[in-house]
Amino acid sequence: MLRPLKSILLFAVGIFIFITPNRVLAQNEVVYDPEARLVELGITLSPPAKPVANYVHGVRTGNLIFTAGKGPKNPDGTELHGKLGADLTIEQGYQGARQTAINQLAVLKDMLGNLNRVVRVVKVLGMVNSDPSFGNQPAVINGFSDLIVEVFGERGKHARSAVGMATLPRGQAIEIEMIVEVMDTGVPIAHGDNARTPLSMKYLGAAGWEMTDGKVTVLVDPYISRLKYGGGGDPNDHRPDFGRDATAVSDTVLIDSIIKKADFILVHHGHFDHLGDVPFIARKTGAKVIGTETTMNILRAYGIPEEQLYAVGGGEDYQFDNFSVRVVPSIHSALNEKHYFDSRRFDENTPLKAPLRIDQFIEGGSLMFLARFEGHEVLTMGSMNFAERELEGIHPDILLAGINGSRLGLYKYDERLLKVTGYPAIVIPTHWDNFRLPYDYSQQAGIDRNINPFIEAVGKISPHSKVLTPVHLETIIVN
Repeated sequence: MLRPLKSILLFAVGIFIFITPNRVLAQNEVVYDPEARLVELGITLSPPAKPVANYVHGVRTGNLIFTAGKGPKNPDGTELHGKLGADLTIEQGYQGARQTAINQLAVLKDMLGNLNRVVRVVKVLGMVNSDPSFGNQPAVINGFSDLIVEVFGERGKHARSAVGMATLPRGQAIEIEMIVEVMDTGVPIAHGDNARTPLSMKYLGAAGWEMTDGKVTVLVDPYISRLKYGGGGDPNDHRPDFGRDATAVSDTVLIDSIIKKADFILVHHGHFDHLGDVPFIARKTGAKVIGTETTMNILRAYGIPEEQLYAVGGGEDYQFDNFSVRVVPSIHSALNEKHYFDSRRFDENTPLKAPLRIDQFIEGGSLMFLARFEGHEVLTMGSMNFAERELEGIHPDILLAGINGSRLGLYKYDERLLKVTGYPAIVIPTHWDNFRLPYDYSQQAGIDRNINPFIEAVGKISPHSKVLTPVHLETIIVN
């Protein structure tokens, strides 16, 4: 279940952080993640059709975009026609204006790549095909304005004109144009010497993340299904129980509702709560998958094409278009009261046939990743352990720190991790929740047991670091 997103403005070492959306900030500013809001609203933006005459959908000059007028054309190609006050009601006009807003957002998305680059919706001109007796044009154009504010929050509040017209092209009921202030790539909404390209980070639970800077979308251990397996659930969770020897399944409907695209998938190791949903997501998105040989062989069993698979062992540093990733050798959490070690590996000679059982998703070795976006470096962890010597010289601005209880069995875990990574400006706990519970179940026990003590520890060890508490499916924007 998608929850309402919340927003708070935080400051850390000259970096502005936005947790989106919906908490009022200083000077009454509210910061939204418009991309996340569209998902919440169930709105999909299709690329605008090619103009039918000698014009373009929008023109950018400086930091302003002037859009061409758009009308209430529906996804099926039909269009709202008629005069307000004669043929159409105000409610019909309102809905037509709302559809027009969707069509203008599609233009902005096509021009910018990511709606987080919108600084402010400046001006809207709304034209209503009106009967001479009709004078309630503002109530019609409210359909446009209301959706724009739903998507952008305070950034969407605009100056506006709502006027009546004797006629409009093709007899359409409404035509609306807008002026929008935008930012260049690399210049965030927040201003200052340390301004950088915004990075949107959505917590998928367990060690799972979706990260995008508008140019590239990277998934980390995207486990969505959250099956009730292996015990440790909730007595009120009446879903089917899965033993570890049960056939692995994915909740494809839930995955489709959350994961829309991916360019890369980074997999720390092969356990089911890290890799279990990757076969479906890799097939759905065509993303490149980077992980251990064991991970690759599991994906081969599921028929993922070779061109998507990048087997690594740790130490690789790969450059792709708009993104680079350094693969860091690591070690798994010290489970089973520190008795855990799994030396099993799957290679090309291992007989595997999909679908696998849950217990066939073996660790197969563990990795960390330094994911480099334009303006941000994110160090990811997939367990509560690390090889300290492998992290020397790696100083990310964002650390996804594994903080489940097993870390407490390691020598000065928090202190060593923060020190070797250069006391990152932003630290976000990961892999702290109960991943056997559905998204809409309370995780307060994990917050009390894992996150709150970690926040207290970081406050003493690295007081300049800002610890952000992630919430399932909510988006954090780091500028």
